[in-house]
Amino acid sequence: MNTLLLTALLLSNPSSDGAMAPNLYSNDNEVWMTWVEPVNSEDTYEVKCAQFVDHEWQPSHTVLKASHLFVNWADFPELCIAKDRSMYVTWLQKSGPGTYAYDIGIARSTDEGKSWSHLGTLNDDRVLGEHGFVSLIQSGEQEIRAFWLDGRAMSGDGHSGHGGGDMQLRTATVSSEVQPSELVDARVCECCSTDAVVHAGVPLVVYRDRNADEIRDISIATMGKKERTVNADQWKIDGCPVNGPSIASNDKDVFVGWFTAPENKSAVNVAFVNSEGIQKPIQLSTNSIGRIDVVLLEDSTGVACWLETQEDGMYVSVAKVQKDGNVSQIKHIVKVASSRQAGFPQIAVTGNKLLIVWTAEDSTRGVQHKLIDLDSF
Repeated sequence: MNTLLLTALLLSNPSSDGAMAPNLYSNDNEVWMTWVEPVNSEDTYEVKCAQFVDHEWQPSHTVLKASHLFVNWADFPELCIAKDRSMYVTWLQKSGPGTYAYDIGIARSTDEGKSWSHLGTLNDDRVLGEHGFVSLIQSGEQEIRAFWLDGRAMSGDGHSGHGGGDMQLRTATVSSEVQPSELVDARVCECCSTDAVVHAGVPLVVYRDRNADEIRDISIATMGKKERTVNADQWKIDGCPVNGPSIASNDKDVFVGWFTAPENKSAVNVAFVNSEGIQKPIQLSTNSIGRIDVVLLEDSTGVACWLETQEDGMYVSVAKVQKDGNVSQIKHIVKVASSRQAGFPQIAVTGNKLLIVWTAEDSTRGVQHKLIDLDSF
């Protein structure tokens, strides 16, 4: 597969200098972005959102302004719009003095994001531990479903380190209030992001699993049980790689992307899932640090985005993938920081364009965006 540096349209920016942790939500050609940006001091941040319409960002809305937020490069706000048009946004907020003591805050808007009502926390425990890496999907007519990593069973009080014990994957529905949570998987990787879709009316969540032998491969589950391992990579690693999977779907198929590195051989892989099950993985890169995001077009062409290592640094890269395994040229969109500062680039489809957002190489420039033609690669 050849590579090509792609020139794309640089868009107007709804975020301020120093903004970080961008995330995209799309549904039926509706695209929104959430992000976090500093306000006046290092201790105060705003959680914000803005809609993308006709290739332009609309005025942003402030979901929350607070000094108790837990802000980091890997775990970002999540947005979802229910079928009744109510909007939901999540964020992380400190629950105690410890580095790893934080809860998942959630708010609801019924006026297209202009005002927000805080609903409390997604996690229904009061453990001073880790809670995060949320995925939100539609559920029924007037509610959404959330999946997240929940540290209520981990040892320690949030005052020192991650502690021992098992990180859980939990789920709950949310409307005007948060319903009690349910356990999906009792032992998962501690800090790899989750992702979820609704396919054929069934919620599906992907996440990095963790067994007794420290094999941390990607699993797919419904809201009540683990379904299967996406692929038996057999990646044995004693600590969390902070590198979760991504999932997308259309009316026919499901598309999953993930990073793996068994025996220190890194790879970015994708796989299609259909009525015949999970298909053979398709390898996109062996020169990557992962941080993948995927979308699936109406014709079941998959599009993947990840961070690719080149001789002169790190790049946001994209490729199109066909169900027969054919991969288009890999496009290097923009150079980013060769560090955690680069965060997780995100993609969404709007018309015949691919919207890409990322955190700039120069952190003072904040969140950046580009729009590229899907037919150009």
